[in-house]
Formats: sequence, C-alpha cells, structure tokens
Amino acid sequence: MFDGPVDALWIENMNTVLDDNKKLCLNSGQILTLTPFMTMMFEVEDLSVASPATVSRCGMVYIEPAAMGVKPLFFQWSNKIPIKIKESRKIMNQLNDLMDIVVYPLVDFVRRNCK
Repeated sequence: MFDGPVDALWIENMNTVLDDNKKLCLNSGQILTLTPFMTMMFEVEDLSVASPATVSRCGMVYIEPAAMGVKPLFFQWSNKIPIKIKESRKIMNQLNDLMDIVVYPLVDFVRRNCK
C-alpha cells in the first residue's frame, strides 16, 4: 500500500511491476517478483504527474471528496481522542450525538447553500 503524493520519478519506476510480469526492478539490479497473491495499491490525491502509461496499468477508483462526507474526518479525529475520554461511553455517545445533530447537518447546509 502506497499512500502519499505521486512523484514522477518513482511512479514511472513502478511500470515494470504494474505490467503483467509483475517484476520490480531495483536500482541495485535485483529483481523482485510479486506472487499471484500480491497486489499493489496506491492511495493518492491526484495523478497530475503520472504518465498515461502508468494510469493505464492501474485500476482506478475515484471518489469525489464531497461524496465521502465528513464522517471519515470525524472517525479519524476520534481515533486521536485521549484514551481516558474514549473509555467513557457517555462522553463518546454525546460526541456522536453532537456530530449527528449539529455538525453533519451544518456541513450539509453549508455545502448546499453557501457557495
């Protein structure tokens, strides 16, 4: 799993591993072959520096940021809450309720009406 911005140099070096032969050629001359059970996944913001050859070798799933909503952001943020607070079911339930009652509707309103 590769997560981060696409760099023109390293993504072009991935073309050999993305081909049907699935061989990664390292600068040292060593060749690593992926097994049939291995796959490579890239989670990137955009493909502006990737060549059409690289893009054509990958299966793409594009998700509009607006389609994801804010729930993934809340989930990510809630993972960083101190453990003492997370242990309190009451506090976590209140946070979830506040998100459902206030934040999600507010974000939806802003997206629809404030352009």
